[in-house]
Amino acid sequence: MARSSPGSARSLVDRDAPLIRDHLRGRAAVLAAVAATAVAALAWRYAGDSDGGRTDRQLSGLLEMRQGTARAVGQGFAALGGPAPVVVALLVLAPLAWWLRGGRGLALVLAGPPMAMVTTSLVLKPLVERTRGDDLAFPSGHATSVGSLAVAGAVLVLGLPTLPRALRLLTVGGLAVLVGTVVASLVGRGYHYPTDTLGALGVAVAVVLVMALAVDAWADVVTDPGPDPRAFDPRERPTDVLPPLDPQPDARASSRASSSEVAAGFEPASG
Repeated sequence: MARSSPGSARSLVDRDAPLIRDHLRGRAAVLAAVAATAVAALAWRYAGDSDGGRTDRQLSGLLEMRQGTARAVGQGFAALGGPAPVVVALLVLAPLAWWLRGGRGLALVLAGPPMAMVTTSLVLKPLVERTRGDDLAFPSGHATSVGSLAVAGAVLVLGLPTLPRALRLLTVGGLAVLVGTVVASLVGRGYHYPTDTLGALGVAVAVVLVMALAVDAWADVVTDPGPDPRAFDPRERPTDVLPPLDPQPDARASSRASSSEVAAGFEPASG
């Protein structure tokens, strides 16, 4: 049976590459802006609300997980967005990000998901004041936690060209299925309205992508080596590119004047 060598594992690592390739940064910025706009629209629509709209009620009824095995499974997936699982996920993802993507990857994991969670819990929830029961509901904190970790993982994987494309897409697809299952469980167990989780996913996408772009921008500036000193010859001076100066301009001018006098018929007087 063939065994993978340490060299083949290291070949999958790209610690110097940007998190988001240059030609994709514009698209990432647009996607972040669209996600932030969606969150703002939902926040405006449901500010101060305590009841779900018709769409919320219909989707909640379809995803209901109140009895039997569905209840147990839904409860388990919904709990993945709690504090303990999130801390464990961060502790696992941080060294993995460092190994795969270097300082940029580590900075993204340590800054992106926590910033998304803070934005949801300390900024948007008190600002929007949408409630379900006695708790602030919009956006969903559990969905923000799981979604932001998944988006960070997707950025790390998609920006790693050393991985086969099929494997990258498979990984991102698995993360999307996990997030969808957690979101459905939060709705099915009655903890959140569907629009709460949709707003949470918008926060996750917007904040993590903005942080990834910011990390890349900062790293590009810090790691820019400037002009290569090997491109210059230390023996070369700036004046070497200028035309040489004539050391005897007066002598040449006098010679030209004498030639002009002779041509005009003047001769020097004899003494």
